[in-house]
Amino acid sequence: MTLLVIMAHYDVKRVLRRHTLNSILMYSEAADQMVLVSTSGLQSEYLDKLPKSVTYIERDNFGYDFFSYKWGLDTVDDYADFDRVLIVNDSFVGPLVPLEAILESENCSSADFAGLTLSERHSTHAQSFFFTFTSSVSKSKSFRSFWGDMVPVSDRFKVISAYEIGLTTAVRSAGFKAGAYFVPSLQEEALARSRWEWHLRHRVSLKYPDKTVFELAPDGVHGRNWNPAIAFADRILDGARMPILKFDVLRFDPYELGAAHLLSECERAMPDDFLGVRAFLDDTRRLYPFRPGEINLPTSAQELRDSGIGYGHDPELVSMSRPLQSRNSQEISR
Repeated sequence: MTLLVIMAHYDVKRVLRRHTLNSILMYSEAADQMVLVSTSGLQSEYLDKLPKSVTYIERDNFGYDFFSYKWGLDTVDDYADFDRVLIVNDSFVGPLVPLEAILESENCSSADFAGLTLSERHSTHAQSFFFTFTSSVSKSKSFRSFWGDMVPVSDRFKVISAYEIGLTTAVRSAGFKAGAYFVPSLQEEALARSRWEWHLRHRVSLKYPDKTVFELAPDGVHGRNWNPAIAFADRILDGARMPILKFDVLRFDPYELGAAHLLSECERAMPDDFLGVRAFLDDTRRLYPFRPGEINLPTSAQELRDSGIGYGHDPELVSMSRPLQSRNSQEISR
């Protein structure tokens, strides 16, 4: 199988972080060709750390990651010549399992187009931080038109609607099967629903700051509106079934589930993979303020433990979690 990897990069201090380099090394070792597109650029001392096989491109910072994806695809003679294309960004730690374990899994290999996760918020779509597609997709008119017609959009919600959701919609409308690597159990689905309701009960309304979102719109608990990368973030502790952890989870704790505890548990269970992550978050904290409408009512660690809602505290994870052999240990043992 021939593999092309396109990766979008941005670092506010133009640094190549340890966790990002780990990911680049993993992708480049598995890929026949890899293109790294940076909208921040890198200080010259970090360029020498990139594998020689990686094509490095800098561009101006506009259009969010999707335009970096397009930029990378446009540099390749014909991305349809590859059996599989993987598109990722640098917004997470991981993957913490071998890349082949993801791409060759039954869930991914049985789909034409697959995300690490599938979200049903607004419409079913592969979350755009990690998705892959086969040559049958990349050769299709609908797919090539999607990228060919793309124009830069600088509004986050418009990007999600037009490109993140739009890509999956275009692929499925053309008759291709969409899937996801991570598939939650029925118990995890129920937990996600409970975590979503917890989120709504703790999210302060932007328009009426003395009210929570749940108080104003209790019907919002219906449907499968949770973000899988947030709702199932602690499944990284279950043998890395969720093989990544998003930085937004650690920075903002969007559902008020105890991200500080989750980071501590990850550092304890996977010290090599999380080395430097806390320092990175501290180093960049003031540069990533909370966005309007993303403020939560505080809760206590005790409440998160007692409720079984918090990260690492639900009964299924406590009783069934499997020890994780770090990615680095796996590579050494091969």
